[in-house]
Amino acid sequence: MPMDKNSQTWRVVRATGIALLALLVMLALVVLGLLVSGYRIGLDAQRLIGKPACMPSLVYLWTKTDGSAPERGEYIVARMPKTNFGIGGREGDRIVKIVAAVPGDNVRIAGTEMWINGEHKDRLWLAKSLPGKGVGDYDVEMVLGERQYFVMGTTQESFDSRYWGPINREAIIGSAMPLF
Repeated sequence: MPMDKNSQTWRVVRATGIALLALLVMLALVVLGLLVSGYRIGLDAQRLIGKPACMPSLVYLWTKTDGSAPERGEYIVARMPKTNFGIGGREGDRIVKIVAAVPGDNVRIAGTEMWINGEHKDRLWLAKSLPGKGVGDYDVEMVLGERQYFVMGTTQESFDSRYWGPINREAIIGSAMPLF
């Protein structure tokens, strides 16, 4: 039996369909606007496959670098360096990290503790679980060179400069903004 086009059910179905269509059109316009403006949408793939998250959010926007030097505290998009650990991203994969130290900063790691410019920052939470490595294997004190950046993730499980050292400016391909 066909639905009466004047019934309450038909009106609800029609209103829902129109609302969904309008939502899809708005979403398409937002995505198109982001692409035209140079932004891209990224996902934390670790969250999608049920592994410990590397980003504070599932979705983030990112744009290619404008050539300016990243600042401490800024989210950056970079290429994963070669690590020889067999865990984390593959060399060249896109990673999103926070700039913890910039050229000229002093970074010191002793045991499982880390300091930047004399201020205690964090621990090396993965130090005891990385294959073939132990506490103390990461001990270092360095002043970052002219184009070096020390980057960190936002979770304890993050695999970052605490383990593989600073990244060079050339590895940084953009800046990121967490959304949700």
